[in-house]
Amino acid sequence: MNGMEVETIQQMLAIVTLLLGALLIGIIFNAYRIVRQPTLLLFIYGLFTLVVGITFADLVSIFTPDAFIVAWSAIFSRIVVILGLCVMAYGILRG
Repeated sequence: MNGMEVETIQQMLAIVTLLLGALLIGIIFNAYRIVRQPTLLLFIYGLFTLVVGITFADLVSIFTPDAFIVAWSAIFSRIVVILGLCVMAYGILRG
């Protein structure tokens, strides 16, 4: 398996991850509409940020072949993942 095949598989898995994350967010949002608890809403915001952060670098590599942009998107992706985890933790600790 060469590098191009591995990159294509990573991009396909990023799209699947994005779709499954959207499905999970939709399910949790339906639960939020029933109970109207702010903790679930914060959890949804954090989950959205987390899913975007996880898939961002791979999605950027689909649209641009520039190595500089892809490298910085990976760094930005990690920062967004950390922010998403912090928002989720804050929502849970807030109760």
